[in-house]
Amino acid sequence: MKILFSAIVLGITCLPLHAEEAKRPAVADTCTGTYPAYWQDIDPKFAAMWQGQDISNAPTPAYAGPVFRLSDAYPRQPVDDKAAQPWRAARFDAMFDPAISQDKKARLAREYAQLVFDYALAGNINQPGQTDFDVCKNPVRPWFHMPFQTYDAGAGREFTHGLTREAPVTFSTRSDSGTASTTMWAVGIYNATAAYTLGKVWQKDGTAIIPSANISFAEGAVIAKPLFNTGTIAQLPVLANMPAWKANISDPAYCRCKPKEGDECTLVEQSQQCKRTFAKWNDVKLMQFDIAIRDSRAQATGWVYGTFVADGRRKAAVRDPWRRLSLLGLMWGNDTPPPGQLAFNYPPNPRKNGFKEEVIVWDTVDELNAASGTGTMQRMGHLGANFRLNGPADNANGACMSCHATASVPDSKLDTPPIMAQFSKPALTPQSVAPFSGMPATGMDRSGATASVLNDVPFSSIDALYFANVMSGTSFNMTVTTPGGKVNLLAPVYANPAQTSWISLDYSLQLTQSLNQWMQWQAHRQVAAAPGARKVVKALRRNL
Repeated sequence: MKILFSAIVLGITCLPLHAEEAKRPAVADTCTGTYPAYWQDIDPKFAAMWQGQDISNAPTPAYAGPVFRLSDAYPRQPVDDKAAQPWRAARFDAMFDPAISQDKKARLAREYAQLVFDYALAGNINQPGQTDFDVCKNPVRPWFHMPFQTYDAGAGREFTHGLTREAPVTFSTRSDSGTASTTMWAVGIYNATAAYTLGKVWQKDGTAIIPSANISFAEGAVIAKPLFNTGTIAQLPVLANMPAWKANISDPAYCRCKPKEGDECTLVEQSQQCKRTFAKWNDVKLMQFDIAIRDSRAQATGWVYGTFVADGRRKAAVRDPWRRLSLLGLMWGNDTPPPGQLAFNYPPNPRKNGFKEEVIVWDTVDELNAASGTGTMQRMGHLGANFRLNGPADNANGACMSCHATASVPDSKLDTPPIMAQFSKPALTPQSVAPFSGMPATGMDRSGATASVLNDVPFSSIDALYFANVMSGTSFNMTVTTPGGKVNLLAPVYANPAQTSWISLDYSLQLTQSLNQWMQWQAHRQVAAAPGARKVVKALRRNL
């Protein structure tokens, strides 16, 4: 059967298509309908979740495209797919050796990332009768989704491909006004090894067991996430010739809800002001493809993160649109600044000298920036703090791993550590700041925003917190050093008062978000069942 499958993938026709399909073994369907597949899922058993909302995220008779299903038949026993994971070979051990040359490290990183990328694509694209990344019946290996990214009227999954709304991103461009206001939409998938850990939280009966202790994904866990952008090819030329999906989205420039009262919209208000449509907007186009791999050879973190980006102009001749991506970089640590130093200029001159714990493909960076305008930190190749790895969809003040390390179980107030200091409420001293000359307490962050030291927390202390290497399954530390001593910037308030540190979700921000939405839904159910219940409930708090 392996030979037959390889022939199908390569486009070699040995038998009529119907005969090949007859000989193909049956593939288990991993989509069970236990959890809602998308915000406003039409299954009657989920109707209470959307009560009172304006419905705009459901198929109509006029729609003839795919309808997303959630892959949620999580393995209930550990799974190790090592035999199909060639990047785990001993020859890649050298990539993690601090003494390796930059050239050799770069060669190994490129090959490592490509092997993981190929693993993620196998069976998820170019399948007869299936939409790309419809993972319910993958003939190569099973893949799974994160459930409960649906109880959110602004960002919840849309119904065509299961995309969730991510961040608004403004890019500098060479066209129109010089900037493009866009939005990212994405869908993450988990291999069976990673899904076993999801299954410890998400149960067969459609409920969740909220972790009471740090969790860890097992060796060989792989997470992949294609991210699509709402910009046009005229604005962002690298999107030319890339995969494009018709999706049921809200305003491409990012819909912002305005509450009638207070500072938070209700879910009903969001459903009214940020309606979705598949007919009004242009297709979304593949801009970025992220990978995350649990790998114990990354001794300081236990994880490897990588990003591929659209390269549609240079790779227009590549036959498969999904392979018109180029590697932007691979990282397995944050290159933490030494005590007292700052992330904005440590390590020195990484383009010339390289990093210890990551590889950046500068040729890809240059191609992204060549298609951009003159706004330096709004170019597509802006990267992260001091050129650490961060994709076009990400914030220039952070890095892939520095953000994901904050993933934690929400506490009783639905708080979690902010993924960046800049996103904290109440405000914290910002990270990745270059102080003004002679003014150590004020400066400018990498996005160009002015910044000041707050509550005597120096810039170096906040950088030491956010660019620390956090080991897999270890609580994120929110304690910093100030001139007056150590200060905990945000302590959790869990139901168990003995739990004084954040409960780690092992770099999975999607698991943080899904638990946040689950806990919100449970709280809203209690409100609705109580005497004199409010007619509307508040939307999710935005601290992720």
